[in-house]
Amino acid sequence: MVRRRDRSVAGRVFGLQVLAALLVALVLTVVLAVDARRAVGDDAARVSLAVASTIAADPAVREALQEPDPSARLQPYALAAITAAEVDFVTVMSPEGLRYTHPDPAQIGRPFLGTIAGAVAGGTVTETYTGTLGPSVRAVVPVLDDAGVIGLVAAGVTTREISEDLAPRIPFVIAVGLVVIAVGAIAAALTRRSLRRSTGDLDAEGMRTMVRFYESVLHAVREGVVLTDDRGRVVLYNDEAAELLGIEAAGEHPAPRKPAELGIDAGIAALLTTGRRVVEESHVAGARVLLLNQESAPGAPSDGGRSPAVMTMRDQSVLQELVGELESVRTVSEALRAQAHEHANTLHTVLSLVEMGRGDEVAGLVGESVRASQGLVDATLVPDEDPVLTAVLLGKAAIASERGAALELDREEGVALPLSPSDTVSLVGNLVDNALEACLRGAPPHRVVVRLDRVNEGVRLAVADSGPGVAPEIAERVFDAGVSTKTDAGPGHGLGLAAVRGIVERAGGAVAFRPRRPTTVDVILPEARS
Repeated sequence: MVRRRDRSVAGRVFGLQVLAALLVALVLTVVLAVDARRAVGDDAARVSLAVASTIAADPAVREALQEPDPSARLQPYALAAITAAEVDFVTVMSPEGLRYTHPDPAQIGRPFLGTIAGAVAGGTVTETYTGTLGPSVRAVVPVLDDAGVIGLVAAGVTTREISEDLAPRIPFVIAVGLVVIAVGAIAAALTRRSLRRSTGDLDAEGMRTMVRFYESVLHAVREGVVLTDDRGRVVLYNDEAAELLGIEAAGEHPAPRKPAELGIDAGIAALLTTGRRVVEESHVAGARVLLLNQESAPGAPSDGGRSPAVMTMRDQSVLQELVGELESVRTVSEALRAQAHEHANTLHTVLSLVEMGRGDEVAGLVGESVRASQGLVDATLVPDEDPVLTAVLLGKAAIASERGAALELDREEGVALPLSPSDTVSLVGNLVDNALEACLRGAPPHRVVVRLDRVNEGVRLAVADSGPGVAPEIAERVFDAGVSTKTDAGPGHGLGLAAVRGIVERAGGAVAFRPRRPTTVDVILPEARS
């Protein structure tokens, strides 16, 4: 058997709204009908009281009540009053309740059916009571003279007459109910149309499944994802984005918030607020260098503002670690190439000197080469040596020598960088490369000096170069991603010092830049605890 397809969300909402409109119309119709019935009854009571009070105040009635046969004068009088006042009965009676008048002459002389105690006491009585003419709304008032209550007057309108007076109001009540139903149906149709544009023909279970899938995908991806609405507020982000941005986890149903309220870095917060399109841009968030992409949702916003947008982010610090490892391999490769080149030149020279019979010059050349290499090894290989740092500096020294620069090391005995091998390669490699490029832009002699020593309870690494220095406006932003000290730097540059800052801040240290010659970068790291 084929399972019946569930109604869509839009269809369900439409049905519920139409049902609600019907219920509201029904309740309103009942309320209006009851209110109309009550209003007609109140009008009948007021008319009855007014007629009875008017007759009771007539001197002719008082005179007739004092005659031996009050009915003779009062019966015609009461019938005329019924016609004139458009009531169903007017009954004049004795204080004991015996009728002197009645629309049915056979009832004259019989007791009045109803409550008269309040009127006998000098007050008025208004009630609904079933008498000889059927249920009626009536009023009873006393007839007074100097001696007190000498009689009673009752006037009333039967409920049949009240129903006849109510009938003209029923069409209005029904019309109001129909208007309510029509307005509710129109509103339901408009709501259904709007929902169908958003949800299509999806039913409730389909919507729940889709939301679960979206949430699963959002939290399963290993990139940070941030969603913003058309007002630049963050409406959703995954756990990876929370970790990369250093903010609290989003929770199950986060409320839209401004990026600044979440504590997001000012540069990234500005991108989220404006929704500007970005492709592979590097930005610093705390100790991390993030690679950002942002795209707006398809379709132009209806109000001319910005569209909702999606931002994705990756931790470039991980990429920097890989780049650091690649840099170490590249450094060794370049060092080997430089050494091979130098060794080949030395061998050619030695061979030529031997052929010329110049033995003394051969011994001097070989000795000088050995002393230069041994001097650098002796400077790097000290007690408690750091083999990674040694390898990096030996490779950089060979490259510097090939480029016509000198790399010098001033190292305090027993001091090592409290960093992982990959961080050491990335930190030292970036600083020495920047310094080497800077010194080659200056006048000779080209020198790069690396100092490693203890300060207070930490380790200081200082890298200085003999270059021309850095402009003050660049020096203030030199550790920002995308800012380069090179005047001719193109896209893709300006990430080395940003990576250095990220490594240092993750290790709990501090980094400073001194732009005056010699240009120096000072790194202070807390000493590793045993």
